[in-house]
Amino acid sequence: MSLLNAFCCMPNSVRRIFLMSMLCGGLGILPAEVQGQELPTEGSVEPSESDEDNPLSGKIIVRVEEEWIVDIANPDPELDIPQIVTVFGPDDPQLGTHGIFEVNHSTVPDFVDGGMQLQCWFRDSRMGARRHLNPAELAIGIERIRYTTVVELKDSKLILEIKNGDSVTFGKFGGEGQLRLALWTWRHNLNSYNAQNSITHSRVSYGANRVNRFLRAGIRYYTSDGEVIVDETDTIIHQVADANLGPAPVNAPTE
Repeated sequence: MSLLNAFCCMPNSVRRIFLMSMLCGGLGILPAEVQGQELPTEGSVEPSESDEDNPLSGKIIVRVEEEWIVDIANPDPELDIPQIVTVFGPDDPQLGTHGIFEVNHSTVPDFVDGGMQLQCWFRDSRMGARRHLNPAELAIGIERIRYTTVVELKDSKLILEIKNGDSVTFGKFGGEGQLRLALWTWRHNLNSYNAQNSITHSRVSYGANRVNRFLRAGIRYYTSDGEVIVDETDTIIHQVADANLGPAPVNAPTE
């Protein structure tokens, strides 16, 4: 039986796994940055162009940046806590493509304490993952971690990236390519981007009592004609009851 005939006889689930394994570098024909081909997402609905109250109405969105702040209280490196997970991307994680950024741990292919890792998933199928080269563990009390998650369409690729990272423990991180993944994509815009997905799925996965506050500090939408639409709303993911009573983070900007 020819390869084409064998492929046509495969069940859809097996056919999808076969395609991903071929396209994610199995043949050695893809650039190192590209993890494979993004699969089509079912159930994605773009916002109505007639919504006059929506500042994105009628725009072609090609890039979305979300700003994140994590205020660490009292970490414990012996227990590998706290562990923070930021979920972002063009789709609901249950329906399609999304990124996962893990801080102070990584889980692919096995659990490793400390450090950071960026992963790309299609539903529950992993498309790629990259660890940051700094394996440090959180051990400094009352420090702030800041970073930006980026989703961008460029040169027929969907790019997921972390940039503008800053903390005491990890120093500066992101933007140098270590935390960057890309997929060939069928998308022409990011108009279906639902920023609520990031709020719903991001979390302090372990040691929540060691984190004073975890929040998204704003979103920037970039259009195809160069316009930048900014939403500076603070949205709390996690906050302890007395978060506002303690001292400011040692690396927080002074006013």
